[in-house]
Amino acid sequence: MHAPLIRPALALLAGLPLAAHADWIDYASADTSSAATTLVVVGAVGESTAVRPAPIVSATFVRWHTGEAASLGYVYRWSLTGDPHRWLVGVGAGINSFHNRDSGGDPSETRPSARLQSEWLGPAPGGTYYALVQASSFRSSWLAAAQYAPSALPVAAEWTRYHERGYQATSLGARISIGVPHWFVRVGATRANDEVRPYIGVTYNGF
Repeated sequence: MHAPLIRPALALLAGLPLAAHADWIDYASADTSSAATTLVVVGAVGESTAVRPAPIVSATFVRWHTGEAASLGYVYRWSLTGDPHRWLVGVGAGINSFHNRDSGGDPSETRPSARLQSEWLGPAPGGTYYALVQASSFRSSWLAAAQYAPSALPVAAEWTRYHERGYQATSLGARISIGVPHWFVRVGATRANDEVRPYIGVTYNGF
């Protein structure tokens, strides 16, 4: 791993267990590679049911060699369909920042943003599926993610695509249960800037 990314990666991984034990944290993940480091924290606001999903508050941080981006947002969600195949949509607002760590390129900025998201989840042949699409008005950023979890195995397949005006990355990997409820290790590879780098991460999922 390149030296500029070692310290933030270690700090994020070390702080993840503390974040997950906080009462307001329902999901937290941190992963790192030689190209980038990512942290995501999500908390539901109030009780959530199949027909009335709770709003969520999320915080994200992404750092790569030439820049870093962070966001804090609130999304109100609706359930469009019920079990077994659920479709949730959401709209919200947040505050975003971008810091340019290169000598050229776009200037650093911080400003509010509007955001939309859509989620799909339910049973699939031999397991379950989950898919997410998020979009923000800040720097044309968006995220797409999909997961398939076989019922008979402690491993799930994951795919993600992250895009913002100064950085794009596609990841393919596996989420592996470590035998502790709600905790997983994530391994795989990320393609960014025409290079493929392996990544490793830790996830807590309390949803």
